[in-house]
Amino acid sequence: MAASADLAVHEAEGPSLEVRLAGLRTIKVKRRLLAVVLVASDALACTLAVALSQMAYHRSIDLDVDAAVVAGGFPIYLLAALQTGAHNPAVARRPSDSIKSATIALAVTAAIFFFGLFAAKIGASISRVQVGQTLLFTLLLGVIGRYAIAKGSMRVLGLQPFADLCIYDDVPFRPNHGKGAIRAADVGLDPNLARPDMVVRLGELARSMDRIVIHCSPERRAVWTRAVRCVDIRSEIVMPELRELMPLEIRNRNGEVSVVLANGPLRWHHRWTKNLFDRTVASLTLLALLPLMALIALAVKLDSPGPVFFRQDRIGLGNRRFHIWKFRTMWLDDLDPKALRLTERDDPRVTRVGGFLRRTSLDELPQFLNVIVGQMSLVGPRPHAIESRAGSSLYWEVDSTYWFRHTLRPGITGLAQIRGLRGSTFRENDLTNRLQADLEYVANWSLLGDIRILFQTLSVICHRNAF
Repeated sequence: MAASADLAVHEAEGPSLEVRLAGLRTIKVKRRLLAVVLVASDALACTLAVALSQMAYHRSIDLDVDAAVVAGGFPIYLLAALQTGAHNPAVARRPSDSIKSATIALAVTAAIFFFGLFAAKIGASISRVQVGQTLLFTLLLGVIGRYAIAKGSMRVLGLQPFADLCIYDDVPFRPNHGKGAIRAADVGLDPNLARPDMVVRLGELARSMDRIVIHCSPERRAVWTRAVRCVDIRSEIVMPELRELMPLEIRNRNGEVSVVLANGPLRWHHRWTKNLFDRTVASLTLLALLPLMALIALAVKLDSPGPVFFRQDRIGLGNRRFHIWKFRTMWLDDLDPKALRLTERDDPRVTRVGGFLRRTSLDELPQFLNVIVGQMSLVGPRPHAIESRAGSSLYWEVDSTYWFRHTLRPGITGLAQIRGLRGSTFRENDLTNRLQADLEYVANWSLLGDIRILFQTLSVICHRNAF
């Protein structure tokens, strides 16, 4: 009876809590409305684009044609958008991600559309100019609509677009806790499955929430774990002692619980896609550049005695060593296989042809062979020699996270290179800056990102730090 009386008291004190949680519950409704608005905005953009294209091409609008094109093409776009997350409210709040996901979905739709025309053998009867105009108008109108929606969603949803119920038991509130933070004792909540009223109470509090997060002492974790498994939403329990480990997930293997610390940043289909893209582009590029590479090889041979190529040990995928290939740019007696000495501007060890090759990055062309055999990628963190130094310190002595960059294959170019972070590392800061760019690339890899970096590399082939 005493416990029931305590619960009644907490219920009487509950209106402020219930009002607060009711406000959180509206977030889910707002997110669903945002998804509907996104679909409607894309449909409107498609409809207007077809109409504008007709006006530009025929000086008139045929509503039947407009309706037929939208009815035939928009469902395909919706399916593609489902795969890219273009209508995911969480993505829609970020203008760049929202526009990118929608653009990819539109590109997939266009590819399917053109394939359909080819398969049906009716491509000759449709104006390519008008189709191009329609796609361009769709893209422009879609970008405008999504940018406006993203800005509006930030005002509507705020910084936290999810309704999280955070229950604290026997531990203090974390700084900057959200609106969904409650103390178990303050709301008469006890994770006791022998008390049906407590089970019902937890279910009522969790209603329409996105997630339950439990903050409690280690001694209380077992009872809370059993309790949250009774509710029908995602539930988590905070374990601060795992912060140093930063596990990716927890698995149950043969009756033993383990934490997953690393599994490589790319899933198998991403690795397959990146590998196929790298080897295909590298093979075609190498084939196209064979005459140029033959001329460079001849120039190297005529300029100074010694081999045409220079081979050096570098750190590769998984921190395993491999031999990188370059055109030789130094005099034979001055070669530095272990990279014990940094290259300087006007370095006397560099030959005349070698200086030109370094300034134009042409000495790197043989690395397309490394890509083809699977030792390197077109894009990735640049591989370094094991003895490389920043100032007077070895790279990993400057920052131990240096080793983390090798969870992807090293690349001919990378994010650090297009940002101008290349050349000799005379200061520790030179390494730190490019290391941050490499880790950013590893954490955010995408095929479109690789393509963007490849195009941007063209503008930094010749760089003041290349010597």
